[in-house]
Amino acid sequence: MIRYLIVAAALYGTTNAQAEIHVETECYVRVPAGKDSKPTRMAFRRYVDQDLKKEVGAFVQHDGSTEIIPLVLARHVSTDTDSPGLGNYEATRTGIVGKKPAGEYTFVQTGAGNTQGKYVRYTNAKTGKAVVFQHTGDDDSSCKIMR
Repeated sequence: MIRYLIVAAALYGTTNAQAEIHVETECYVRVPAGKDSKPTRMAFRRYVDQDLKKEVGAFVQHDGSTEIIPLVLARHVSTDTDSPGLGNYEATRTGIVGKKPAGEYTFVQTGAGNTQGKYVRYTNAKTGKAVVFQHTGDDDSSCKIMR
Protein backbone atom coordinates (compact mmCIF):
# COMPACT_ATOMS: atom_id res chain seq x y z
CA MET A 1 0.00 0.00 0.00
CA ILE A 2 2.91 2.35 0.68
CA ARG A 3 3.90 1.92 -2.94
CA TYR A 4 0.52 3.36 -3.97
CA LEU A 5 1.04 6.39 -1.74
CA ILE A 6 4.55 6.97 -3.08
CA VAL A 7 3.37 6.56 -6.68
CA ALA A 8 0.46 8.92 -6.04
CA ALA A 9 2.79 11.51 -4.52
CA ALA A 10 5.20 11.11 -7.43
CA LEU A 11 2.45 11.45 -10.02
CA TYR A 12 1.08 14.46 -8.19
CA GLY A 13 4.55 16.02 -8.27
CA THR A 14 4.87 15.51 -12.05
CA THR A 15 1.78 17.63 -12.69
CA ASN A 16 3.39 20.54 -10.89
CA ALA A 17 7.15 20.42 -11.50
CA GLN A 18 7.83 22.93 -8.73
CA ALA A 19 5.90 21.11 -6.00
CA GLU A 20 7.91 20.13 -2.96
CA ILE A 21 6.53 17.28 -0.86
CA HIS A 22 7.43 17.44 2.84
CA VAL A 23 7.33 14.19 4.84
CA GLU A 24 6.38 14.28 8.52
CA THR A 25 6.58 11.30 10.90
CA GLU A 26 5.09 11.29 14.39
CA CYS A 27 5.14 8.59 17.03
CA TYR A 28 2.39 7.63 19.46
CA VAL A 29 2.03 5.04 22.21
CA ARG A 30 -0.90 3.41 24.01
CA VAL A 31 -0.22 2.06 27.48
CA PRO A 32 -3.08 -0.25 28.49
CA ALA A 33 -4.11 -0.67 32.11
CA GLY A 34 -2.68 -3.62 34.01
CA LYS A 35 0.80 -4.72 35.06
CA ASP A 36 1.19 -7.38 32.40
CA SER A 37 0.03 -5.21 29.50
CA LYS A 38 2.52 -4.18 26.87
CA PRO A 39 2.56 -0.69 25.31
CA THR A 40 1.47 -0.48 21.67
CA ARG A 41 3.29 1.96 19.43
CA MET A 42 1.94 3.60 16.32
CA ALA A 43 3.81 5.51 13.62
CA PHE A 44 1.99 8.19 11.61
CA ARG A 45 3.40 9.58 8.39
CA ARG A 46 1.92 12.28 6.22
CA TYR A 47 2.97 13.95 2.98
CA VAL A 48 2.34 17.68 2.53
CA ASP A 49 2.64 19.74 -0.66
CA GLN A 50 4.61 22.76 0.53
CA ASP A 51 3.37 25.06 -2.25
CA LEU A 52 -0.31 24.27 -1.73
CA LYS A 53 0.01 23.75 2.07
CA LYS A 54 -2.14 20.66 1.55
CA GLU A 55 -1.88 17.06 2.70
CA VAL A 56 -1.52 14.72 -0.29
CA GLY A 57 -1.25 11.39 1.57
CA ALA A 58 -0.99 9.78 5.00
CA PHE A 59 -0.79 6.39 6.69
CA VAL A 60 -0.30 4.70 10.06
CA GLN A 61 1.49 1.54 11.05
CA HIS A 62 1.04 -0.24 14.36
CA ASP A 63 3.89 -1.83 16.31
CA GLY A 64 4.50 -5.46 15.41
CA SER A 65 2.61 -5.23 12.12
CA THR A 66 3.99 -4.98 8.60
CA GLU A 67 0.62 -3.69 7.39
CA ILE A 68 0.50 -0.05 6.36
CA ILE A 69 -2.95 1.51 6.77
CA PRO A 70 -3.69 4.34 4.32
CA LEU A 71 -5.61 7.27 5.79
CA VAL A 72 -8.12 9.51 4.06
CA LEU A 73 -8.54 12.99 5.54
CA ALA A 74 -12.23 13.39 6.38
CA ARG A 75 -12.25 16.60 8.41
CA HIS A 76 -9.83 19.21 9.76
CA VAL A 77 -11.08 21.73 12.31
CA SER A 78 -9.12 24.52 13.99
CA THR A 79 -9.88 24.56 17.72
CA ASP A 80 -8.26 27.94 18.40
CA THR A 81 -11.34 29.71 19.69
CA ASP A 82 -9.89 32.32 22.04
CA SER A 83 -6.43 32.88 20.54
CA PRO A 84 -6.20 32.27 16.79
CA GLY A 85 -2.87 31.05 15.43
CA LEU A 86 -1.86 28.72 18.26
CA GLY A 87 -2.05 25.70 15.96
CA ASN A 88 -4.63 23.71 17.91
CA TYR A 89 -6.75 21.38 15.79
CA GLU A 90 -8.67 18.14 15.38
CA ALA A 91 -8.03 16.18 12.19
CA THR A 92 -10.14 13.10 11.52
CA ARG A 93 -8.85 10.50 9.10
CA THR A 94 -10.44 7.22 8.04
CA GLY A 95 -8.21 4.12 7.95
CA ILE A 96 -8.78 1.85 4.95
CA VAL A 97 -8.10 -1.90 5.16
CA GLY A 98 -9.17 -4.28 2.41
CA LYS A 99 -10.82 -1.42 0.51
CA LYS A 100 -13.17 -0.80 3.47
CA PRO A 101 -13.20 1.74 6.32
CA ALA A 102 -11.59 -0.01 9.29
CA GLY A 103 -11.66 2.79 11.80
CA GLU A 104 -11.37 6.47 12.49
CA TYR A 105 -8.24 8.22 13.73
CA THR A 106 -8.83 11.63 15.31
CA PHE A 107 -5.57 13.53 15.73
CA VAL A 108 -5.86 16.22 18.41
CA GLN A 109 -3.43 19.00 19.27
CA THR A 110 -4.13 21.27 22.22
CA GLY A 111 -1.94 23.49 24.37
CA ALA A 112 -0.24 25.26 21.42
CA GLY A 113 1.54 22.12 20.24
CA ASN A 114 3.00 20.95 23.55
CA THR A 115 3.80 17.24 23.45
CA GLN A 116 1.40 16.48 26.30
CA GLY A 117 -1.36 18.09 24.25
CA LYS A 118 -1.03 15.78 21.23
CA TYR A 119 -2.85 12.49 21.02
CA VAL A 120 -4.82 10.22 18.68
CA ARG A 121 -8.20 8.72 19.48
CA TYR A 122 -8.75 5.58 17.39
CA THR A 123 -12.28 4.19 17.07
CA ASN A 124 -12.70 0.73 15.57
CA ALA A 125 -15.40 0.74 12.85
CA LYS A 126 -16.75 -2.73 13.71
CA THR A 127 -16.82 -2.60 17.50
CA GLY A 128 -17.05 1.13 18.18
CA LYS A 129 -14.34 0.68 20.82
CA ALA A 130 -12.07 3.71 21.23
CA VAL A 131 -8.47 3.80 22.49
CA VAL A 132 -6.10 6.73 22.96
CA PHE A 133 -2.48 6.93 21.78
CA GLN A 134 -0.30 9.64 23.37
CA HIS A 135 2.32 11.53 21.34
CA THR A 136 5.84 10.43 22.29
CA GLY A 137 8.00 12.82 20.29
CA ASP A 138 9.00 13.04 16.65
CA ASP A 139 12.51 11.71 17.26
CA ASP A 140 11.47 8.58 19.17
CA SER A 141 13.91 5.90 17.98
CA SER A 142 11.49 3.10 18.96
CA CYS A 143 9.01 4.35 16.35
CA LYS A 144 9.94 3.04 12.93
CA ILE A 145 8.03 2.61 9.70
CA MET A 146 8.39 -0.93 8.39
CA ARG A 147 9.13 -1.45 4.71
